[in-house]
Amino acid sequence: MSLNPDKKPVLAVVGVGPGIGEAVARHFAAKGFAVALIARTEDKLRRIRDAITDAHGPGAARHYATDVRDEAQVTQAFASVRRELGPVNVLVYNAGSRRIRRQTILETSTDEFESFTRVNMFGAFFAARCVLPDMLAAGAGTVIFTGATGSVRGSTGLSSFSPGKFGLRALSQIIAREFQAKGIHAAHVIVDGPVDSDVIGGYVRKHWANEPDKLKEIDRYLMRPGDIAELYWFLHQQPRSTWTQELDKEEEEEEEEEKKKTKKKEKKP
Repeated sequence: MSLNPDKKPVLAVVGVGPGIGEAVARHFAAKGFAVALIARTEDKLRRIRDAITDAHGPGAARHYATDVRDEAQVTQAFASVRRELGPVNVLVYNAGSRRIRRQTILETSTDEFESFTRVNMFGAFFAARCVLPDMLAAGAGTVIFTGATGSVRGSTGLSSFSPGKFGLRALSQIIAREFQAKGIHAAHVIVDGPVDSDVIGGYVRKHWANEPDKLKEIDRYLMRPGDIAELYWFLHQQPRSTWTQELDKEEEEEEEEEKKKTKKKEKKP
């Protein structure tokens, strides 16, 4: 049964939470898309779905509680999306797992390594395989993967996070090389810094409670989810002749620190 009678284009966001996922869903809904919200937590999905439907009307969003580590669940979710909303025109894979307190590779359990890698990479593989056949049949489609600093640089204590993100970057490049000529735009967005979500943003604001100057310039230190959503829309709207395969959004303070480190190294005899 179709729940998209107006035949709006369909966006599927995998990994929807208060941050990039929700911001992207809201932005595309405002542009006239029917939005499929896919994540593991039912309550969170319902809240975001209700907010989007309140803003854009009944049918603007549907939710599908799914554990992206499980291929059968992912396949079932996308079959439901196709049946209820129609073929997916844009896939945004935003799911990611990492720990706050870092651990060395010797402290990292096999279970954690496998679980995080399945979220950070396998789920994207499952999702892409679900949507690509319809995109190829239509001769058009956009696939955007959310990357991180760990996509391009292995850091101390991130042995359960970075390998999956490295793989996600490679998967995006492979999709681009295999299907770009057939109308599929695959892009990888490196979010190289902290995002102003409820967890990270709340922590930073609390940490800077006694530093009012930083709070006045919060955009300098935290990436706004709404601004990132604008970039995802830009990627989807790009003319085919100028498709971007990889976009790096670097956090300003980190960039400045790297420049300082480089200058110090250059001064050494």
